[in-house]
Amino acid sequence: MKIPLIATLSPKTRDLRTGELKTLITRNGKKEGVVVPYKPYYYVPDKRGESYTCTGRPESIKLSKVYYNPGDIIPTNALRDGGREHLLDRLCIEHPEFFYDYPNDEPVKSLCFDIETHSPDGSFPFGEKYPIVAIGIATSEGKEEVLVWKDESDKQLLLDFAECIRKHNPDIIYGYNLTGYDIPQILHRANFHGLTEYKKLLNRDVSSFGWEQYSQVDKRAASALKMKAGGRIILDLLRWTRLDYSLSGLPRGLKSVSRAFGLEPIELELSIKNILEYSEKEINEYVMSDVYCTKYLFEHYYPQIEYTAEILGVPLDVYVNAPVSYITKILQGRALFKEGTVSFDFNKERHDDIFHSDRGNFQAAHIELYKPGFQQHNYKVDFTSMYPSIAMALNLGPDTTCFVDSEEYKNEIDCEKGKKETFIYVPDNIINKRLKVRVDLSKKSCLYNMSKRFNEMREPYKKIKTKEAKSKSNALKIMVNTFYGANTNPYMAYGDLSVGITITAVARWLIQTAAQLIRTQKGEDSVVYIHTDGINTNVDINIKWLNNRLKQLMRVHFPGCEPEWIQVEKERYREGVWLQIGNYVLRNEDGTLTKHGSTFKSRARSKFYLKVLDRLIDARLNNTITQNFIDELYSLEEYELDDFLQRRSMNMPYEDYKNENDLMVQLIRQGLEIGIQPIVGNTYPYFKTKGGYRISQVVKNKADIDVRYHWNVISSLLQKFKLETWIKKDPPITIIDEKQQTLMDYI
Repeated sequence: MKIPLIATLSPKTRDLRTGELKTLITRNGKKEGVVVPYKPYYYVPDKRGESYTCTGRPESIKLSKVYYNPGDIIPTNALRDGGREHLLDRLCIEHPEFFYDYPNDEPVKSLCFDIETHSPDGSFPFGEKYPIVAIGIATSEGKEEVLVWKDESDKQLLLDFAECIRKHNPDIIYGYNLTGYDIPQILHRANFHGLTEYKKLLNRDVSSFGWEQYSQVDKRAASALKMKAGGRIILDLLRWTRLDYSLSGLPRGLKSVSRAFGLEPIELELSIKNILEYSEKEINEYVMSDVYCTKYLFEHYYPQIEYTAEILGVPLDVYVNAPVSYITKILQGRALFKEGTVSFDFNKERHDDIFHSDRGNFQAAHIELYKPGFQQHNYKVDFTSMYPSIAMALNLGPDTTCFVDSEEYKNEIDCEKGKKETFIYVPDNIINKRLKVRVDLSKKSCLYNMSKRFNEMREPYKKIKTKEAKSKSNALKIMVNTFYGANTNPYMAYGDLSVGITITAVARWLIQTAAQLIRTQKGEDSVVYIHTDGINTNVDINIKWLNNRLKQLMRVHFPGCEPEWIQVEKERYREGVWLQIGNYVLRNEDGTLTKHGSTFKSRARSKFYLKVLDRLIDARLNNTITQNFIDELYSLEEYELDDFLQRRSMNMPYEDYKNENDLMVQLIRQGLEIGIQPIVGNTYPYFKTKGGYRISQVVKNKADIDVRYHWNVISSLLQKFKLETWIKKDPPITIIDEKQQTLMDYI
């Protein structure tokens, strides 16, 4: 590995004897202190100072640069590049080659683990009172084992796990949702047993082991926990699957993600049967199945993670624990530093008239469903890396782009080209203005240079059909695609909102222009759906023709641009059904299905819902909807009680639920009656019965199920699939009325 495993730099790492600022580097299993070539500084306003350009502002500012020692008292008028003191970030920005001198030469050792926890009361097993039954482990050296709770206490199990960590001495400990569940649960149980020094048993050195929220500034990033474990890296694969666009529309549970990768994880029905009711062999196989799936995901994602950290030239742990915007922060920070441009405030502060909330408030990309229902033929026209391509075509970047004025809203995007600058007039119906954006043409923007460089680096990897090449190609693609989001991030200092808003506006214009070209040539009904950078059609499209026309229109509409960066590609599908915006299912050329949207998410859905949905998808795509099919669809004969089970989870403390009629409140109260304590994270299995919503533990008979409710579920799905004429309004009275015939008798 070309970079070190871990590095820290703060006022606490200053050598008190010499006053030198040092970074503590962990590599090859050891820690060392290294003097850094960076001396902290700040700026103060000074009319006689040097003139600096400033991110997001058209005018320059006079400043004087002042060096200081960490811990010194800083004047109130001090301005820091980046908006705050962050010594490690500034070291990475100002000295991009520094960490290459301290590589981790030895092979990185890793350890994967997964836990299974016992819930005596049937509630979600999180907290001190829920013992750990088993811990499955696999190492990069090929060692596998399952640690099992052997007696009345899991205390020895916890100590055996710590000994396993000590023995294998991994550089990286990884798992799936281990920062949100596995590690906190292990520490809960250690606390329960009075193992006050347990964290130290897991460390490589005396540093702390624990979990913490991201800082206030970075709290939007991934909204996950980050971990520190003295001398080791904690890597949670859940975070990386959440960032994987190829999994868009899928639930992010380990089982669902594993199946998306073609794996077949073992399932146990833990909502009905307690973990301890299974044999030790079954428990071992179950926990190791999850370990194998997690290990597979690690081998898929880790090469991308390591390669990205190497490209950035930052310690591995810094990238692993960084927010999503970190890549852009470092790369744009370096470009701005090299040009002498400073960034004293965040996007939110710089544009407080636009950022009315933490997420900002401006017009989004264009999304519209034109032709809901069944389509026999389906094609998708996709813009290749649309947002980076627009930035390159128009020379957009935080070093070239800024707002200079605004005018009354008009839904037209225009452009005026001068010798050294371009003015783009950007309509935004949320801000209700047309913004005037200045783009400097005297130099290539940092976004242009970086995107071009990474695209050139990626090109040879795209042609090589190996796992390593694909991993590096994906890593470079991710790096390019993070630029847009980072420039719209309210807490980004080394980027500007003007870049993001302009890119989005031009993207809307491009996608709508492409759609109109297709309609003009193929007919008004040819466009089915538009989503951000893709157009779904029901007719084949000549991609060469469309690319040529788009480039011609770009030249006319944006004089001086580089339209060659704008490119569309085509994908072919078979049958498809379009339900509503964001909800559709397509049959791929190989016969598999692409499902997208909340209709198809299975986390909280009952087996009944999913079985009905699958039958409906199959019949709709095959275009085999008949009266006989509808009659069978409405029949409840084939279902067992377990098929009607649904789930709901607590996502906040019980006292924070204000509505007494909230389903969650009802389930919590029913749980309390049978001894289930309400803990955030609890999952409550329940049924919709004739007497209302009932927690699963008190429902024993299928005859209790609310037939009308589930009948309406079928009707609702038929309506979503645009099959309203086939809906049966009411179930037969013999099914509903127990006096005439119970549901069980009917079946």
